[in-house]
Amino acid sequence: MFGFVVLHYLVDDATAQCVDSILEYCGGESCRIVIVDNDSANGSFDRLQARYAETPGVTLLHNAANEGFARGNNVGYRYCKSQLHCDYIVTINNDAMLTNADFMPLCTEDYAQTHCGVIGPDIVSLKDGRHQNPSYGIIRTQREVSGQIRRFRAILLLLHLHLYEPLVRLKQRLGHQPAADSPYTHATAEADANRPYKLHGACLIFTPAFVQHYDEPFDPRTFLYFEEHILWMRCQTAGLTMHYDPRIVVKHVEDASTDSMSATTRRKMIFTLGNYVRSLKVLGTYTH
Repeated sequence: MFGFVVLHYLVDDATAQCVDSILEYCGGESCRIVIVDNDSANGSFDRLQARYAETPGVTLLHNAANEGFARGNNVGYRYCKSQLHCDYIVTINNDAMLTNADFMPLCTEDYAQTHCGVIGPDIVSLKDGRHQNPSYGIIRTQREVSGQIRRFRAILLLLHLHLYEPLVRLKQRLGHQPAADSPYTHATAEADANRPYKLHGACLIFTPAFVQHYDEPFDPRTFLYFEEHILWMRCQTAGLTMHYDPRIVVKHVEDASTDSMSATTRRKMIFTLGNYVRSLKVLGTYTH
């Protein structure tokens, strides 16, 4: 039995597109879908309830507060494990869509061959066509965590003092080049199996080995960001491996829910960087 957890916040059109893709490619007796609403206050949860009221295998859960990524997904995962008794549990962003009719057979084949803990598909960004799995940039030492915290705190200070944007404009006038392409995305779906990698959080397939070991996939102390680094650490602790399978393809619109929040760029940056620092502190508890 496969359980799919779709975390919903505000944007019901995106969530419906995600859920409909699961129904199209995996619908049937061996598939259950759990939509977890993170306390959307715009009527979108009610619209989803009406839309899927008569759809077999779809359950809707409502959180009384916005629990963020980790705790929100944990609610759905726990329901899939304890109430639905799912063997495989998939957490998928509401702005992602399945594309494979053989999604479930490929997952079970991967698990039979590798006995891995987590499977990651080829996640293709619809923003730029690049591939988001796997990612080789893993923060795994206390020194790296501390360095990142210092960096983000410095930017936060500049933002609070309203100095960040003037400094960015000054650097541009002085001819500083923008950063190169992100090392966390790739032009092709190929992976270097000889390098340790983590898997992108837009779609994670937790196998029976992981489900039997962990009652929650994500550390509940985070709200947003760095969940993939922490998940990698949790797998290391439990002796579980991660497996990337480019045969499984997921399309990713990206940031539908966070982009829906109305705020200035500066406020969004403060929100994001504040959560970066909080999540890095959690990650630091896993490092040496």
